[in-house]
Amino acid sequence: MRRAALALLLFAVCLAVPGAATAAPWSFIVAPTEQLGVPGYPAGTEITPEGYLYAGSAEIVFRFGPRLRPWNVPIRSLAEGRYPIISSHASVGRVTYGLTTFAAAVGGQPVNFVRVRITNRGRSAARIGWEIGTRYTGGEPKAGGGRRFRFARPATPLRSGLYYQPGYAFNPRSVQRFAGGAFLRDGRAVYITHGRPAGLRSRTVRGPRHAGPTSLVGRTRYRGRLQPGHSVVLDFTAPTIPADRASKAYGAIAAAGYGNSRARVLGTWRRLLGPAMDLHLPEDKVVDTFYASLMNLLMSRYQQEGYWIQTVNQLQYHAFWLRDAAMISSSFDLVGLHDVAAQDLRFFGTWQQPDGLFISRPGQYDGFGQALWAFGEHLRRTGDIGFAQRVLPAVGRAMNWLEKARAADPLGLIPPSDPHDNEQIAGHLVGDNLWGVAGARAAASIARAAGEPQSADRWAAEAAAYQATLDAQIRQATRSTGGWIPAAVDQKGGQDWGNLWPVWPTAVYSAFDDMVGRTMRHARARFAEGIATYLDGRLLHDYLGFRVFETDLAAGSQQRAVEGLYAELAHSTATHGGFETGVRVYGSRAVDDNMTPHGWFGAEYVSLLRNMLVRERPDGIALMSALSPAWLEPGEAVSVHDAPTTYGPVSFTLRPNDDGARLEWHADVPDDTPIHWPLPNFATDVKADNLEKDGRTILLPGRTGTLTLRWKLDRSSASYAREVQQLRAAYRRRAR
Repeated sequence: MRRAALALLLFAVCLAVPGAATAAPWSFIVAPTEQLGVPGYPAGTEITPEGYLYAGSAEIVFRFGPRLRPWNVPIRSLAEGRYPIISSHASVGRVTYGLTTFAAAVGGQPVNFVRVRITNRGRSAARIGWEIGTRYTGGEPKAGGGRRFRFARPATPLRSGLYYQPGYAFNPRSVQRFAGGAFLRDGRAVYITHGRPAGLRSRTVRGPRHAGPTSLVGRTRYRGRLQPGHSVVLDFTAPTIPADRASKAYGAIAAAGYGNSRARVLGTWRRLLGPAMDLHLPEDKVVDTFYASLMNLLMSRYQQEGYWIQTVNQLQYHAFWLRDAAMISSSFDLVGLHDVAAQDLRFFGTWQQPDGLFISRPGQYDGFGQALWAFGEHLRRTGDIGFAQRVLPAVGRAMNWLEKARAADPLGLIPPSDPHDNEQIAGHLVGDNLWGVAGARAAASIARAAGEPQSADRWAAEAAAYQATLDAQIRQATRSTGGWIPAAVDQKGGQDWGNLWPVWPTAVYSAFDDMVGRTMRHARARFAEGIATYLDGRLLHDYLGFRVFETDLAAGSQQRAVEGLYAELAHSTATHGGFETGVRVYGSRAVDDNMTPHGWFGAEYVSLLRNMLVRERPDGIALMSALSPAWLEPGEAVSVHDAPTTYGPVSFTLRPNDDGARLEWHADVPDDTPIHWPLPNFATDVKADNLEKDGRTILLPGRTGTLTLRWKLDRSSASYAREVQQLRAAYRRRAR
């Protein structure tokens, strides 16, 4: 178990304060990282656990206070709760130091803007200090090479889409000097200062001539006295790739102002998120995580060779995988960012082999079905016939590969694989084949939409035969497990992964299938802290459990879906980022090689919350399939506007009152589209018109209307704050 001194210190601080329901901003990960970047550009910046800026060529370090101690502030916040303008604060006595950073495109590349605001809240003058410096890398060495909490760089991939980190390698012979307001390495600006406030003294320290990669060099120090009630501001810019001082780009960066750049960045992000569905809930954390997740996904995309390349994050996962990108593109389509999804999907075609196989890593056949499924989802949610026609040739090659592969396989499935990942087992993996069936179904839909009915009929028949074969193999395999679906149909062992996809999103099985129910109970038996675990229960896994929560939702298990949402939120950072794995159950809450935010977590969170509020059913649309009691207090509201569905956009507002609620809705859908509202399972004595036979679902009368109902709510304490309180209490009990 990794237990760095920093992690232990932060762990002790977090547990020292009782977990009140109105706790201060919470980060489950005690050493969180953030990402800064500009959509379209490959170079990005990590905000390290200490709050330093780690980019492809340098790490910018901060120190504060009269004694210039390391910044080291792990709790940070986003502008308006969701936009990537990231702030943190610390105090020395009555003097507060605020550090705000963001990235904007200037001179053809992302540039990090830094503002430091120092305020004396005391009644007497106080000594203050700030220092900015640079080194090539920080963090402690870790086993196998590299530094803790830092991504490897620079890295140039063999082909577009593999791990890519632009930058310059450390050179011990580099010439370092100050010129104007800039600190230069080999004539390139690592950072630029912008003026000196009146009353402060500044001093530059170049550092050792023969610096090592961890040596702190190029320091600029500010010291002085600050009168009570006064503030001073320091501004800096740090290009993600050091800018040549003789270039036009340097001039643009040096001239760029913090205020105008901040306003421009906010405007850009609002426009990017503008087409997404609009939702409002009484809990800010729930909503902010939704939009911050979309923001992180959008930030991780870059353009190269005429394609948009969707990576998982700007950090250690700055690369493309079919599996991750399929889920991410689907989440974009679910919320209405269809143009973004289409851009991402175009790059999928570059991963198709000459024989028709879609594959992005050796031995990982899940990408075959995921690529076809993602194409089909985009068509289903946009109705874009032109898209179907464009991808049809690639789909045809893929189906030819599938038919030949199944014919040659003794089990009639996709060939056995050894992914060296996920399931951690070699064999005929259930997940590969669930996706294969879903992909074959999507292929038939694409062919039909593209005007190729014969291909559609042939591929639909192939999908049906494939599903029947897979079902027989799975049910045979469950005889040796006690009834739950294993990782592989022909091998024992392995980790839960693809076997948790029978319902969401592949739709190969019904959520009410007994075998599915046993599989979800098996998965839940391995949960810890309310979320999934990995490697036989030793490690938490932050997005694996979403498949279970989506299945709960489809099965009508509202409470479990809500509990899952809150458990995931309680394990996120203060800036709403999720991790993947590597965190031990009730351990140190630190992981040095799997930094936040993780894109797959973001995509799964966005999809779950969207589906809880608006989702398609086989018999129409369901509104509010799962609501938290915290959202139904009198005077609050649950509101969704322009949520896209396969039938058309839907909007509604639910306003609870003391003895019931009032629902207003509008759906731009065909007249014969049923719109259902499955009532909360904690609502009793319901009195409302249009109740369906189950007595728990209202069939809304028409596409537009207003409905008033009476109910009693069995109040519970379920909320995000309560979930954090309980999680912190559990950690305190184990720390004694």
